[in-house]
Amino acid sequence: MKVLGISGSPTKESNTDVLIRAILEATGAEREFIKLSEIKVGPCIACMKCVCTNECVLNDDFKWLSRRVMEADAIIIGSPTYYGAASAFMKAFIERLYSKRHIKLLMRGKIAATVAVGVAAERMVAEWMGNALRAGGVEIVGSMTAKGTPCCFVCGPGETCNYTVWNAYSKELTGMDLGVEEAYKDYLEILPDNKPYAHGSAKFLKSYRSVKDEPAVMDEARRIGKLIKERLEN
Repeated sequence: MKVLGISGSPTKESNTDVLIRAILEATGAEREFIKLSEIKVGPCIACMKCVCTNECVLNDDFKWLSRRVMEADAIIIGSPTYYGAASAFMKAFIERLYSKRHIKLLMRGKIAATVAVGVAAERMVAEWMGNALRAGGVEIVGSMTAKGTPCCFVCGPGETCNYTVWNAYSKELTGMDLGVEEAYKDYLEILPDNKPYAHGSAKFLKSYRSVKDEPAVMDEARRIGKLIKERLEN
């Protein structure tokens, strides 16, 4: 049995990568990990030349990647969340999988799991990835989310920037409490004089949030991996 893990994160050894690798390892199966940012897979151009052949005609790394997908019994896909959506790397990959859907639904019978890491929109991204794979005939047997490191933690001026991600997701701007301040209370202190999009004021308590430091998150990844293992063995 073969299991393929595909990460849409461009960050080296990202939280997305760590969780996909943990799921892969827990399957105990023959496995491979591919990072989309290290290869060339462009978006679908809607040329429709794959309709009868189920083969995309674009000349990039999807040619060999699609063969890996078709050889796999299970796939695990994961993405960080950018602007409330999957990364462009993951979006392009999923678009290109449409070539396997026309007429024959060639991915039917495969099982999959999804991983999304973000600040506020990770559940929506995990759901979107799952729905995209279901449309291709794939059964989703596991899905997980985790909180990641906001880019504002590492960009430089995050403590004083008016337009940080926690200000963008603030109740003042969105009209909703998306739970960002509570979720990052051990990592970030939003100071009393902070005014979203007018005056940024915060203090970083930790500069990086790693899923490796969160046992419950890592346990969930291993649980999904074991579930895939059971399905493949049965």
